[in-house]
Amino acid sequence: MLDIHSHILPKMDDGSKSVEMSVEMLRESRCQGITTMVSTSHFYADAESPEHFLKRRAHAQQRLTEALPDDVPALLYGAEVLYFPGISGSDEVARLSIGDTSLILIELPFVQWSSRIFDELSTFERNFGLHIVLAHVERYQPLQKRAIYRELFEQPFLFQCNAEAFLSARSRRLAFDLMDRGLLHFLGSDCHNTTTRPQRMQQARDTVVKRRGEDAWNALVENAESRFALYSQRERA
Repeated sequence: MLDIHSHILPKMDDGSKSVEMSVEMLRESRCQGITTMVSTSHFYADAESPEHFLKRRAHAQQRLTEALPDDVPALLYGAEVLYFPGISGSDEVARLSIGDTSLILIELPFVQWSSRIFDELSTFERNFGLHIVLAHVERYQPLQKRAIYRELFEQPFLFQCNAEAFLSARSRRLAFDLMDRGLLHFLGSDCHNTTTRPQRMQQARDTVVKRRGEDAWNALVENAESRFALYSQRERA
């Protein structure tokens, strides 16, 4: 099973605080059925350059790799890029895609949106031959007007929900609605640690199986893995 959103690298952001914690998080992920994990440390363009981020990430990756046991998921590296005005022209940000895929994880701002954001992200995709995965789409709902939130799901982007979305009464309805409509393209744990924000994919699975059945969960997992493999094979424009 693929986990496309996690904060597993040590001391990169508000996620794992040590190599030891990272290893523990990876082992727990394996226990919950994760076979491939994407590390998506936060990237804020107003705080550092993509070049500096990549240097920090390479250092954290080396420290973790040296300590990895055999019984953990395979790791890929990307970033959780916070949208900013002007992103459509940033070839440096385009370097923060996931591994050798054409996928890039974008976090939308936690303010009220305008359609201009969607237009710029579409331009970003066209300019750099990338495909945007919008992170944890369930988390923005309380801040948005209904019309703009409906418009979000009319966009040709890929959508990711956190496992937590199926467990919270505030977001469960939306998560199931997206799943039923075929708009839940990827699932992520968004795990940050082993205590307050742990891996909860198994709990999400149990909830989906209880409400929709085993076949629905298997289809969600298999479709995400197939889609990820498809974008791994595509060359950028």
